[in-house]
Amino acid sequence: MGDFRRTVELLRGVRQGAPAALGDLLERYRDRLLGRVRLMMGEEARKHAESMDFLQGVLLEIARDIDRADIEDEEIFLRWATRIARNNIRDHLRRRRERALESFSQSGILARSGTSPASQAGRREDVEQLVEAMERLSPDHRRVIELRDFDALSYADVAREMEKPSEDAAQMLHARALARLTRELVD
Repeated sequence: MGDFRRTVELLRGVRQGAPAALGDLLERYRDRLLGRVRLMMGEEARKHAESMDFLQGVLLEIARDIDRADIEDEEIFLRWATRIARNNIRDHLRRRRERALESFSQSGILARSGTSPASQAGRREDVEQLVEAMERLSPDHRRVIELRDFDALSYADVAREMEKPSEDAAQMLHARALARLTRELVD
């Protein structure tokens, strides 16, 4: 239990703004939590974020909330930290996808103009329609749109990622996917 008390002291030090405490805490739990974060991130999150960024965010959130948490031992602490990491990764991916969908919807297929509350509400409805239409696409169509329009990959990169024989094949698949998406939105 004495070893865990040192952890609590470090967390309180981080909360009080002691930079050395964050470094010590990071070092103490780095390997265990980093392994858990990497497992939870998955391929999509790894493309857009560093595992260390998630880890530091988790440690800062823990430091902020440690006084309100009911942590009796290290096992409970690690489960709590893992839950925070899982939620942070899920939230990061959700926000990223929502931003991409919002941007995509404004880029042409569902473009609306204006900043009025009515226009903004309309854009939210458009994004919801777009999400539903994307879910009805085939996995290849959905993937090519995500890679090209959300991740802004070149056709050469899309072809490599999707194991297509050429840029032209990726471009044709993208064009078919957008046509299908448009039909889904109109129907």
